[in-house]
Amino acid sequence: MWVRSEYAGELAVLSAWLCALLPWSVSYTSLGDLRLFRIHFLPAFVQFLSGIDLGEAADPFVFVHDAPGFPQGSSVAMGYRLWLAAAAVFALALAWSVLYYAFDERLAERSPLDPVRVMGGLLLATALPLTAATYYVSVGFSGVTVPVGVVFMYVFGGLLLIVDRA
Repeated sequence: MWVRSEYAGELAVLSAWLCALLPWSVSYTSLGDLRLFRIHFLPAFVQFLSGIDLGEAADPFVFVHDAPGFPQGSSVAMGYRLWLAAAAVFALALAWSVLYYAFDERLAERSPLDPVRVMGGLLLATALPLTAATYYVSVGFSGVTVPVGVVFMYVFGGLLLIVDRA
């Protein structure tokens, strides 16, 4: 197997924390001489335009709860609503990872479900709406959008679901 049974708990916690730090997607578009880069993290996105004074640029930092109203009536708005739903699911995954890190033995004994598999399910439940969000953002953004962190969520979630817990 890919992961030894005795390290599955550590991988579950580390996977959640790594997915929290990775951007779920990176977008790029060119507007004439200007280039717009948008990096989507789970709590917020960062955008910047190359070749423009920072005082003239759009808001460089937008939180996830502000993003659904950002592009009214477009497919990007639907993508940002899905991003908001995924961020809520991921907040559960992050809380579960903190609990599992702090109370690993007690949580494993008292929980009716395997905590490692719960984390795998939460990561996959986060990746699914982010996949749809990536599609909607890429359709409405008229540039290139690459789902960086979504791929890691699928890989880690899948590994945690199939890990041998003998």
